[in-house]
Amino acid sequence: MLSAGRARVLSWAAVAATAVSSTLLFAGPADAAAPVVLGGGSGVYVEDLTDSSSVNDCTITAIGYDNKNQLVGLTAGHCGEVGARVAAEYTRSGGIGVVAEKSEEMDWGIIVFNPDRVNPTRQVAQSVINSVGAPPQIGENVCKNGRTTGFTCGPVWETKSTYFRSQVCANHGDSGAPVLRGDQLIGMVVAGTDFDAGPVSIELPLCTGGGNLIHEPELATNISTVLADINAHGGAGAGFHVA
Repeated sequence: MLSAGRARVLSWAAVAATAVSSTLLFAGPADAAAPVVLGGGSGVYVEDLTDSSSVNDCTITAIGYDNKNQLVGLTAGHCGEVGARVAAEYTRSGGIGVVAEKSEEMDWGIIVFNPDRVNPTRQVAQSVINSVGAPPQIGENVCKNGRTTGFTCGPVWETKSTYFRSQVCANHGDSGAPVLRGDQLIGMVVAGTDFDAGPVSIELPLCTGGGNLIHEPELATNISTVLADINAHGGAGAGFHVA
């Protein structure tokens, strides 16, 4: 489990304002709007299947194709349940995709997109994803692109077999954000953690954006581990490669 050994792990799927409800986002014909451009770092709204008056806001890790040639996107698993519909945040366009597969343990989710409604891109703001890379090393500087706190960078200070912790800065809604080494995708932001100083865990404030130097560390899963787990599940997303 990702939370093993952690005193406090926070999931960053924040509930959006009631005005941005699933009724407003997903009503009407799917072809009512033009295709949207989405990629790693784009914000999405994910339908809350337990409450029709709210949605979860999260970030796409990357978009690509699976071994069935489906257009799919990766994001954090806690962003929504299988069957939840997805809308683009910046246009509020619904009918673009649905959560088709997820893992509670590794905290990843697969969105199958409607290729007629989504144009995939490798670049969102400052971030470009051209390939998948190996996990980072301690001391390495990495960057992330999230819908809440944007493009931020920071050092890696803990690495494990399935995840790493860094100071890239993230907050609610950044769940799923890609963590990058240059143009290589190396991780997926999934949570925030306390700062461990030996046997003592220190609760630090959430990061509010670039320039916020004192904030809790961010936990990201190694994308190589995530993709291996997706392949092992054998469903939507298996064989993922960047579009």
